[in-house]
Amino acid sequence: MRHLNKDLKSLNHWLLANKISLNSTKTEIIYFRKRNTKIPNFKIKLNGIKLTRSLDVKYVGVIFDEYLDFSSHIETMNAKLKRANNLIAISRHYICRNLMVQVYYDQFHSRITYGCQLWGQNENQIKKTIVLQNKAVRLITFSDHLAYTNPLFRELNILKLSDIVTMHNIIFTHNTLNNKSPALFNKYFIVKSTNHRHPTTNNPDSTYSNLKGSLEMPKYSSKSGELSIRYICSSSWNLLLRDLSIKYPNKYISNDNWLKSTSSNVLKKLLKEYFLDKYT
Repeated sequence: MRHLNKDLKSLNHWLLANKISLNSTKTEIIYFRKRNTKIPNFKIKLNGIKLTRSLDVKYVGVIFDEYLDFSSHIETMNAKLKRANNLIAISRHYICRNLMVQVYYDQFHSRITYGCQLWGQNENQIKKTIVLQNKAVRLITFSDHLAYTNPLFRELNILKLSDIVTMHNIIFTHNTLNNKSPALFNKYFIVKSTNHRHPTTNNPDSTYSNLKGSLEMPKYSSKSGELSIRYICSSSWNLLLRDLSIKYPNKYISNDNWLKSTSSNVLKKLLKEYFLDKYT
């Protein structure tokens, strides 16, 4: 309680110093916590008005819930995706496929890409979203409701949601390695010190290469650490580096930092081609 009062006083001082005022009637309070953690019995007032507790809060288009698992955001987004699929189901009878793909990107793709690095890292939580995306490509191609979707994604030149998330992770890693991310991430990723130019592994259980340019895997004391952005991004980068060094050996031999030095636009095209090739 003492720490909370101190933080509130600091916040109040900062608001006064910057001449910022808060509307008490429009201000809510949310407790970010782990599951099964009790909420402290605090009564917090602003300008004499008691702040009401909220289970989630929407900030720049993303819904943050009290457990930070983004279940509220995913549920809200899925409801919008269902409406998008209804639109696709109706309009596909009246417009050509090229226009249908544009409708998909406008009504569906735009929603599943926004903030996907926050809410899309755990595939167990986005199973329903993946089902909705599969339905969308089946609708566009007039395929059976149980049709295998890999060829459909390839045919439409559309990436799966899980690959979209991975793509964003790799681009974020690329930007960070090239000092294009905020200063907060300057030492977020550590490049391994290795003399190997060929794919090797650190241990028999590892599936990641130990190539030059690969990243150190963060070490955590619990399994939950493997769900962190840092761990997932490092894993994705190392796996991509391993696969591309096999696919483009000449590029890697001539410059073992070629992936890092590749421009962002070229990297995006390379990644899309890389993921689409997996759908064959």
